[in-house]
Amino acid sequence: MEAEREARRIRVLIADDHRMFRQGVREMLSTAGDVEVVGEVSDGREAVDLARKVQPDVVLLDVEMPVMGAEEAMGRLLDISPVPKVVIVTMHDEPRLVRWFLGNGASAYLAKSASLEELVASVHAAARSPLSPDREGAILIVPGVVLNNLDEQADGLSGRELDILLLAARGLSNRQISASLHIAEATVKRHLANVYNKIEVGSRSEATQKAIANGWISAREISREVRGGGRIDADDPDPNAPA
Repeated sequence: MEAEREARRIRVLIADDHRMFRQGVREMLSTAGDVEVVGEVSDGREAVDLARKVQPDVVLLDVEMPVMGAEEAMGRLLDISPVPKVVIVTMHDEPRLVRWFLGNGASAYLAKSASLEELVASVHAAARSPLSPDREGAILIVPGVVLNNLDEQADGLSGRELDILLLAARGLSNRQISASLHIAEATVKRHLANVYNKIEVGSRSEATQKAIANGWISAREISREVRGGGRIDADDPDPNAPA
């Protein structure tokens, strides 16, 4: 019987750059008899490396970590076999982030203010849920205002257009955006042109200002470190200009 109980345990890996938070989550999960924490790491790269070794059922992933952030780490985690379920646990609750993570494979998105019961329920639900990029069956535990705004369109901008707008706001060139999102440079230019037309602006700086003012992207997201270096003139009015 003991062996059967062990076999039914949900194996969890915790990835967060704050040790006290990891310890607190471990203690919270220890109250669930069918959950076992099989590892703790402080950055996304360590999460991916350890997940390959210990094969967790669920990975609790913070959004902002050193070395490798949650976006890249989640993509790599979902390429592992067997594929772990990813639960985002973060203090950041911008609707764009929620949409992106749930739309790209996360099984749940929790604010760090979530209760013990909500955390354990999310781990259970994630472990049982099928992998789905359409948010079906996903668990959301975030402030009500985020839920209210989650499915609102930003003046008709698609999720891809918002991603490109954010990278452009960070100062990436068309070529760098193309490499980051693994799409053709011509596609980036076309999306930017569509963005400008939809929100009625004529430059990257105007687009950035309008996006921040309307809450489509946040100043915190823009200020995050841009890997690869290189910047483009934020006042370039032509999205088809050479990168």
